[in-house]
Amino acid sequence: MPIYPTPTLWLEIGIAAVLAIAFLWTKAEYALFLYAFALGFPDLAYPLGATVNLRLEDVLIVLFLARAIFWTPVSPSRSQKKIFVWLLIFLAACLLSIAVESVQGTPPSGYDAARMAGCAVILGVLPLLLHSERRIQFFIAGLMCAGVALAIQVHRHLEEIPSNGLANFHQLKSAANFDTWNPNTIGQAAVLLVFAAGLGGILFAKSTAGKILWPCIAMGFALVPALVFVRGTTVSMAAGFVLFLGLTRKWGWILLFAAACLSVLLFLRTSERPFFEEATDVNLTTGEGMSHRFDRWGMAIQAIRMSPVIGQGFGQELDFLTLIGSEGRAHNAYLSVWLELGLGGLLLFLAAIFQFVRAGYSLYANPRFQLQGALILALIFALSLESLGFATLYWEKPPSIALSLAIAVVGICERDKLEFVAKENRIVARERSAELA
Repeated sequence: MPIYPTPTLWLEIGIAAVLAIAFLWTKAEYALFLYAFALGFPDLAYPLGATVNLRLEDVLIVLFLARAIFWTPVSPSRSQKKIFVWLLIFLAACLLSIAVESVQGTPPSGYDAARMAGCAVILGVLPLLLHSERRIQFFIAGLMCAGVALAIQVHRHLEEIPSNGLANFHQLKSAANFDTWNPNTIGQAAVLLVFAAGLGGILFAKSTAGKILWPCIAMGFALVPALVFVRGTTVSMAAGFVLFLGLTRKWGWILLFAAACLSVLLFLRTSERPFFEEATDVNLTTGEGMSHRFDRWGMAIQAIRMSPVIGQGFGQELDFLTLIGSEGRAHNAYLSVWLELGLGGLLLFLAAIFQFVRAGYSLYANPRFQLQGALILALIFALSLESLGFATLYWEKPPSIALSLAIAVVGICERDKLEFVAKENRIVARERSAELA
């Protein structure tokens, strides 16, 4: 006989839920920590369909959206406004495409629409909530906890697989993955965690030990995709590391990083020799060993030529490529955007990315915020490079969270700059008043 909750129990659950919402509404830093920490448990999800899953962080982002609507957020800075404007223009292009498709009777799948909506809310809401170093500190702490949880779960997944039960490194990568994630999402999450660790080192490392600890944490998170042979992300993050260290003129750290990379390669060659040899057997001329990327790109270019200006419509990539004989998606964010939204959509996409580069360079040009600017430039470089082999920058959750964190850092630095200039002006005014007296 089934047991149903009593009215009293429902009342108690309702009261507890209201109290929890009230607490998280008023204590945004704890809600941000919980949001970041929840990212470490992707399989704790409620299925809403064959491809859409509802997670705790999705519920919290709705709470953040409501809070931003009813609780006036901090006014965005100049560079933040430019980024938001171009992101909104690109979002409007996607929505216009969806409207046209709906009228024609070929709307995008629920997964594509939900993914776009979720990432748009993340990019619009998180930067306004993360308007202080205290909140960013809580958010980074949650991400570090989530990163440890992810690493432990990946290790446990691999332990459950017999050593002779994997035929190639692709199966190893899939075995390490989560049920509700694409195998390459591990790499996207690693980029987010590495960026957060680097930001933690810049903002919160006050001692020598802290300045050594945070880069080591970043390199530790970067190891995860390398150990499960997520090759594109590994190469992109290595390039991002080198760019950041070069921009900040930390030549000694570059040598240390190169030694660490060599050690990892030697370890993988020794412990996973068959997988290592297969993963590194790549021919950039013919595309052999690149998981059929050249074939996918060729089919995507063929599809683009059919409608290069207006595209096939948002969310139509997989259906259209399958129709013309491709094995799946293009696995290239730029080709995906061009295929779906046409040349105009691609230009808007590139313009939105350029705003991040512009904001990062603006910070880098200021000696007080050189490290923050260099880190943002390295992040955009790594994500842009990874997007050549994946749909990283095209409405994906972990990269959207990383970009939101970058937008928040831009706002904090620019507001701090204005406060610093105002303070300097007040000091000069007082000195002049004293001289006149």
